[in-house]
Amino acid sequence: MKTLSVDDGLYGAMEAAAARDGRSVQELITEAIGVWLEDASLDDADHALIEFARAEAAEQGGAEFEAFFDSLSGTSG
Repeated sequence: MKTLSVDDGLYGAMEAAAARDGRSVQELITEAIGVWLEDASLDDADHALIEFARAEAAEQGGAEFEAFFDSLSGTSG
């Protein structure tokens, strides 16, 4: 177990949310960090898929979204 410093206002909001849900602040924080970490790993996976799709499109002569629409509107970006 580690100690964590949290802004007083934020801690008060966490206490209220935990009390409302009948849980401890520790449970609330542990769950929130777990969800955040899951989201972060999904973001990394999503970014990897996007980069793969970009590389595949470039190999097939594709263009980036902004460049494509800029070419249609006559602007350069």
